[in-house]
Amino acid sequence: MKFDKNKKEKKRINIKVIATGIVAITLIGIVGISIGKFSGTNPVGPGVLLDGITVIEGNFNKGFTFLQGSFKDLINYKKNAKEISELEKENDKLKQEVIDLNNKLDEGESLGSLKKSLNFIDEKYKTKSISTRVVGKNDGNWYNSFTIGAGSSDGVKKESIVVNGNGLVGIVYEVSKNYSKAISLLDTKSSVSFKLLKDSNFKGIITQNLTLDHKESYKNKGYLHGYMFDTSYDVLPGDVVVTSGLGLYPKGIPIGEIDQVIDDKNKSMKYVVVKPYVNFKNLDDVMIIEPRNIG
Repeated sequence: MKFDKNKKEKKRINIKVIATGIVAITLIGIVGISIGKFSGTNPVGPGVLLDGITVIEGNFNKGFTFLQGSFKDLINYKKNAKEISELEKENDKLKQEVIDLNNKLDEGESLGSLKKSLNFIDEKYKTKSISTRVVGKNDGNWYNSFTIGAGSSDGVKKESIVVNGNGLVGIVYEVSKNYSKAISLLDTKSSVSFKLLKDSNFKGIITQNLTLDHKESYKNKGYLHGYMFDTSYDVLPGDVVVTSGLGLYPKGIPIGEIDQVIDDKNKSMKYVVVKPYVNFKNLDDVMIIEPRNIG
């Protein structure tokens, strides 16, 4: 019996809730009708409500537009980033192609230079020539001494002649299996007999082991020094100097041009300062010529 009583009580409460909801809905309807009827004088009219709705709608549209724009920007950013990455890869590829092309051009120029150097050599020496690269040098700006990437296994011998496309470079003084050491004409231990191209009777010796006034200034320019065998020789600036064929060096290899002639009356000597054809600040590819057998 107590259970039936509770059940009736709950049913009564549900009826009250439903009735209260109906009354609330009715009142809201009446208020809406009243607002519609008196909208001309009521300060809170439908215009205010519409304005509120418009503001909300505008803000919503702005927010949606912002999100839409941001989404597009994100897509464009990813697209641009991908394009930039592809351009960077293409740029790196082009850089490598330029490097490879420059290397091929350098190799072509070196090959042409070495072929030119063969023009200085007698036919009997050409078949025993070896082309190689300079792989090391002494300290300082000038190539007084240097190392080449060829040795006894390649056929290099001690006292082999070193030339390049511009002329005489120097001589090999030490040989190992895969490398060799050489000195250039700038070294004080180096000397070579020369003649003037205009007259093969005018001969002399190129050597850096001389005592001359202003010698340091010539050294700073990378110039060579020497002297003539006879003070009566007619030597002038601009005269071309080549190897004479005396000693280890074959004849006719270009050395350089006379830059200055110095007559020393006290010593009865005629000194010459020679501007070499070879750039002793930059040696790359060289040709090694078998030494002359003068024994």
